[in-house]
Amino acid sequence: MEISDLPLLMELENHSEEWWLGANVAPISGEALKRYIVGDHDLYRDQQMRLILESSNKAIGAFDLYDLNPRNRRAGVGLAIAPGERGNGHAAAGLSLLVDYAFQHLSLHQLWAEIPSKNEQSVHLFQKAGFEFCGTLKDWIWDGHEWVDAILMQCVANNMSK
Repeated sequence: MEISDLPLLMELENHSEEWWLGANVAPISGEALKRYIVGDHDLYRDQQMRLILESSNKAIGAFDLYDLNPRNRRAGVGLAIAPGERGNGHAAAGLSLLVDYAFQHLSLHQLWAEIPSKNEQSVHLFQKAGFEFCGTLKDWIWDGHEWVDAILMQCVANNMSK
């Protein structure tokens, strides 16, 4: 991440209509995000990593590896694309890059994602990237109006060539 990514992070982290998709329950200040950007990050210490996706030298999305389990070589995957950049194939391109990076450079064995069942676009996106359905968590996510099931999907490194 770079300081120049601050406007994107402000937009993604403070888009309250989508807080139910992640862990945010309140806005994050620009100062707090600046400290996060310039902080000393280490995937193995923090057990998470955020990578910024750019298109034409403009930050358009964020991709996260989180809940890293070094012993079992797995991590969760999260992503967010700026609202004005959605529907242009950026999520698929970024997810493909993230999967390759995780398996080829970090030597992870598997990635997993927890996707709200009503987010059919994300389920399809992860399927196209090689993730497979592996379970459902009933009434797992409160979207502010109703309980939503979470679809669990995983991608195992040695299954990628199937």
